[in-house]
Amino acid sequence: MKIKYLILALLPFSLMACQTVQNVADHVSAEVNNAAAKKLTDYRWTYQASTASKPLVLNFNNNQQLSIQTGCNGQGGTWKVEGGNTIVTSALVSTMMACSDDLMQQERLSADIFSEKKVPFQVSTADNQAILTVTDSKGQKHVFTGAKMTDSKLLTNYTWSYQSTETKKPIVLSFLDNNRLSVDTGCNRQNTSWKVENDVIVTGDLASTLMACEPTLMKQEQFAGDLLQKRQIPFEMNVSDLDQPTLVVRDTKGQAYTFVGKMTPEAKYQTEPKTVFLEIAPETKSCVGVAPQTCMQVREIKYDDKGIKTYADKDWSLYYGQIEGFEHNPNQRVIVRVKRFEVKNPAADQSSLADVLDMVVEQEVVKKP
Repeated sequence: MKIKYLILALLPFSLMACQTVQNVADHVSAEVNNAAAKKLTDYRWTYQASTASKPLVLNFNNNQQLSIQTGCNGQGGTWKVEGGNTIVTSALVSTMMACSDDLMQQERLSADIFSEKKVPFQVSTADNQAILTVTDSKGQKHVFTGAKMTDSKLLTNYTWSYQSTETKKPIVLSFLDNNRLSVDTGCNRQNTSWKVENDVIVTGDLASTLMACEPTLMKQEQFAGDLLQKRQIPFEMNVSDLDQPTLVVRDTKGQAYTFVGKMTPEAKYQTEPKTVFLEIAPETKSCVGVAPQTCMQVREIKYDDKGIKTYADKDWSLYYGQIEGFEHNPNQRVIVRVKRFEVKNPAADQSSLADVLDMVVEQEVVKKP
């Protein structure tokens, strides 16, 4: 009888010991999964197939959202890590734009690998290069290369716009690689120093141009100064949509303001641009590319050390495509400075060069006869 009572007395301690062991095991498992997940969230992962004109890009966000850029459509879902080496995903949702055949094939590949799947994976580093290897349901391995996801790099890869309902022009922030912050308030330009430290943006004293502005823009300029002048600014970033990420910053009272990002051409094309000056005629001409269209007429200009311009070719050339950021005016002759980027792996109907407007150098109104 005493033995029976002793067993009953020890039973709760046995159950507690089992529970403790289970808790320890759960804690260890969670730590392993968290460590593996951090390896995924620390990088932006790129897969470049030889047959695709644009790369496949993965972002494993801290909010358990998976964002995939296929080169045309964007896909998204949820994700988590199980067992320290398996990515478990939900069914992917996608935008529905028509894409070229190579990108449609890449979109299907992405869905085959990541849509509602348990995906074995391994992360390794060699020569300071992060590598993510995933295995699809057929046992085929796919290798992604990683770019470190740092707040500073994400800030410099985009220009950030905040549009108040009270003005027609946005505030635009440019975090430059030389640790200068340029602020376009809609009228005057401000600039200061910046760095990311202890999860806040640290700014210095603001300097500003001193043009007279309309009252609403003067008020917006004052707002930008109050927000950015010599502060430690709490901020949050959401890059689940790489084409339009958001930057939320808070003022001294804790009020949040959301800036929307637009990728810089340097980040988009991943090449160093060449500076080119183009004169653009007011008249356009019919031309034939992939299909009949209307083309601008341009001629390249060279400037010497004294600022004297000469034409590389005095004859006008047809310009197929568009200059990003430039709007043609049939009543103006203009000279523009563009950044010319080399396009890696262009599609069959795409130019190998991309021009982005840097500034308008000259403009002249042309009277129609």
